[in-house]
Amino acid sequence: MSDVFARPERMLASVAALLLFTLNEARMFNMLPRSPDTAKGQVHGVWLQLMGASEPAYLSAIDLALRWGLAGFVAGLCVWTVAETFKRQPITAD
Repeated sequence: MSDVFARPERMLASVAALLLFTLNEARMFNMLPRSPDTAKGQVHGVWLQLMGASEPAYLSAIDLALRWGLAGFVAGLCVWTVAETFKRQPITAD
């Protein structure tokens, strides 16, 4: 069992990416407008929930790409963590 958790950097990388995604969500929840602002390009509506409070927010194309990019990054790191943790070891003949 100690061999499974011998290299925790995989798990720490996934947790750090999830923290980065969460900080971005908190930034969007607190700073983005609650109504569309076409002058700034914030026209993509989403529902954000933070600590039980659910409100609409309007994202620009950059915010939308950043949000989905971070979500993909987190998912990729989590898949990498699971794949490396449960990787098949070559059978050695003793």
